[in-house]
Amino acid sequence: MSYEKVRSIKVDVKEGKVFVTSACNNVRPLTYERWECKSISKILREEGKAKAEIELLKLFETGEFTGSIKKYSDAMSVLYNILDSEYDKFNWNANNSAYGSDERKLFNESRKSIEFNNLLRKALDTKCVKSFVISKVYMGEKVYGIKKRNSMSWTENESKATLFFENEAKKLFKWFSNSSDWSIEGD
Repeated sequence: MSYEKVRSIKVDVKEGKVFVTSACNNVRPLTYERWECKSISKILREEGKAKAEIELLKLFETGEFTGSIKKYSDAMSVLYNILDSEYDKFNWNANNSAYGSDERKLFNESRKSIEFNNLLRKALDTKCVKSFVISKVYMGEKVYGIKKRNSMSWTENESKATLFFENEAKKLFKWFSNSSDWSIEGD
């Protein structure tokens, strides 16, 4: 399945247009182009900026858009790590019902609900603050975790440690087999 690798998004309220700079993931070389996202522009003009932002977040949430656009990356982190219990019933990635089944149809309808839109708006409005670190005692000294792609390295300097959401840090304990002596510190 193809998706757009997004570099930037501009929501121009004055002109009533939404511009995206992106490249299709399955075309090489990657060629980034600026284009108007007409469907979201229409929503911007008819329903306002707040609704357009929700629709943009939906594109990131479904994987049609990827990239590090702070506003939407933060909202996705909030969905997965702060609002996770509310998000579970809408999470398409966690729904295991068979395609075409009545259960799947109900699930798909729930993703079109006002409740889902309100949850996405809440994610966009929630400040994304990671304030937890992972630590352990190594040779009598406390060290702090620096998460790498598939590993964890350690430093004595807490300011160099990777910051996590509490839930995110707890998930790491399941991924790493040697995490039994780790602890989570933070607010």
